[in-house]
Amino acid sequence: MSIPRDQNRTIVDNSRPPRVPGSMKREKRDIAFSLLFVVLAGSVVAYYIFLRIPFEYQVISSIVLLVATTGLARYRPDLRLFIVLISSTVSLRYIVWRATHTLTFYTLADTVLGMTLFLAECYGILILLLGYFQTVEEYRRAPEPLPSDPERLPWVDVFIPTYNEPVAVLRRTAIGAMAMDYPRKRVYMLDDGRRDEIRRLAEELGCGYMTRGDNRHAKAGNINAALARTRGEFVAVFDADHVPVRSFLQMTVGFMLKDPRVALVQTPHHFFNPDPFQRNLLVQGVVPAEQELFYHIILVGNDFWNSAFFCGSCALLRRSALMEVGGIAHETITEDAHTALKLHARGWHSAYLAVPQAAGLATERYAFHVRQRMRWAQGMVQILRLDNPLWKRGLTLPQRLNYFNAMIHFLFGIPRLVYVLAPLTYLLFGARPLRGDPWEILAYALPHVALATVATSLVYRGFRHAFWAEVYETAIAWQTSVVTTLTLVFPRKATFKVTTKGEGLLDRPEFDWRNARPNLVLLGLTVLGLLVAPVRYIYAPMEGGTILLNSMWTLLNLVILCAAVLVALEQKQVRRAYRIARGLQGAARLKDGRTIPITTEDISELGCRFRVRGVVGDTEIERVRLFGSHGLSLDVAVDVVYRKVVGENSVVGAVFSGVSDADMMTLIQLIYSAADSWIDFESPEDSGLRGILEVVSTPFRVMSFFLGIGRRPGHPVADSG
Repeated sequence: MSIPRDQNRTIVDNSRPPRVPGSMKREKRDIAFSLLFVVLAGSVVAYYIFLRIPFEYQVISSIVLLVATTGLARYRPDLRLFIVLISSTVSLRYIVWRATHTLTFYTLADTVLGMTLFLAECYGILILLLGYFQTVEEYRRAPEPLPSDPERLPWVDVFIPTYNEPVAVLRRTAIGAMAMDYPRKRVYMLDDGRRDEIRRLAEELGCGYMTRGDNRHAKAGNINAALARTRGEFVAVFDADHVPVRSFLQMTVGFMLKDPRVALVQTPHHFFNPDPFQRNLLVQGVVPAEQELFYHIILVGNDFWNSAFFCGSCALLRRSALMEVGGIAHETITEDAHTALKLHARGWHSAYLAVPQAAGLATERYAFHVRQRMRWAQGMVQILRLDNPLWKRGLTLPQRLNYFNAMIHFLFGIPRLVYVLAPLTYLLFGARPLRGDPWEILAYALPHVALATVATSLVYRGFRHAFWAEVYETAIAWQTSVVTTLTLVFPRKATFKVTTKGEGLLDRPEFDWRNARPNLVLLGLTVLGLLVAPVRYIYAPMEGGTILLNSMWTLLNLVILCAAVLVALEQKQVRRAYRIARGLQGAARLKDGRTIPITTEDISELGCRFRVRGVVGDTEIERVRLFGSHGLSLDVAVDVVYRKVVGENSVVGAVFSGVSDADMMTLIQLIYSAADSWIDFESPEDSGLRGILEVVSTPFRVMSFFLGIGRRPGHPVADSG
């Protein structure tokens, strides 16, 4: 593979073709027509936003727009820009109507509550519009070629920062890093825990080991200390639990060679275990993981605007660019995004390759998830206060908007609490945060919500199901609202806390009362509000429409709160290693000396499940031999722990026994290192109706499983041994 002749060009080719006669006139005419179209379209949009029509015409126009947009989304998804424009127009029409027709100042309570709700809605629409801008266009890259001569390849230092992660977790990552197909690399474990077992592990695997005398600036300081002691032209960073595939450097270095201004190549964070929502709410394989939207849609959109973020792991960075901005940013606890912000502000480019080239552990418990999101929220709000992208010099307008959106997104806590409490202030106390005819409110609000659901479902392409964003946000709304408020006031007080990984074992179900307590209180108030609603109607039947509107709102909140509370019900997890779906070919050796072909269905470091043609006894299989890419093979003894006959085949579950250190290295590479390990990932399909049904059914699904009358969806994810 050779570098193309234009290897020194930037990714965006600014060269101009030779002009032909008349082309200047045509270009000016095209520009004039484009400007005229923008002016006319903008005028129509603005006219509709501020247009006031009778109630019945508002209903008719809303129905027409909803039916037309739903049809376009289904049959012409390529017109998503037009659909987004319609949704944006209707949402702006709603918020303008709210500002001009529903705000009242009769009492102090109504004024405060009304303005609080209105500001929360303004925040929501701002996030919606910025999200549309960020994701409506995408730039999906293909890898750039490398030189065929290995001597022309640059040196890459591979850093694996670690503090307190389990040795078994770190072993996987180090073996995967050492196995990457790239001749000029040096792998280093950066041990801020200063542990002898990590030093011994590094010696065993043949990789470098570095430590330092203190833990100043946490992960950022750890990497910066290593930068001062190494000299590779590029630096790859992997968190302790992220195992790279063989092709990581082959797929990323080419971007750096093609464009000398590319400072960052980011790849997705892919997770081989379910996150707490998928695991505890039993929706693995049904609902996408919470982070998939960011890595498969948002960062792809950011890349279109040259504003892909550094995500702290699974990334390649240019050393000279890092040195220019003072190394990894340490002024805030979200060092990765802050580093990318500094690089972009200095004119460096970024690239995002939306092909998973590593896989790691998602947070395994709700408590770990809460702690991680609190740290992210603190760090992004720190950047907002200390290095605000809106007025940071050197950024383009799209970069400013994308960074700003990423930072204010984490302020969702207070608006989410406002949405839950607003209808309760009327049902429980008679306050009126929203005044107006209830049917007119519905005529303006429902089109806004419905069209936003249709448009986001189209833009997000199944990576975020409808109404699950509300579940994710509500589940941590109280915790994030506290830390973001404190950080806005005291931006320098935040401290870095390592996310716990590899410690998710539970021998029985357990409820996280501590983190669920705020949502339990909200759930109790919501149930109380629904119980009081009929009583309020008895005493004020003339307010029946208002009572019905607030009751419907409260009922929706109840559905979301039930899911947000039940995610704290930690499901039992006794398996010590996560099963990975793999179709490895192999052979099983029987006690009588015969061998029979097998195909694995899933595998872990402790055992595997495989399919055998024919029926075999429980004690007939002694060993299995498995084959992988790059000539890898493993011959290991097994103990059969279960057998199930499926038609003419047997499905066998076995645990490995007598696995040597060399066997373990081979086994880890068989499981994690193949270049195509994670590329078959697909997100479950979505529709607005499906999303709400998934949320509504959560209590029934979880409680039936808890009582032993339901089952966990998807394939087994772990094994004991």
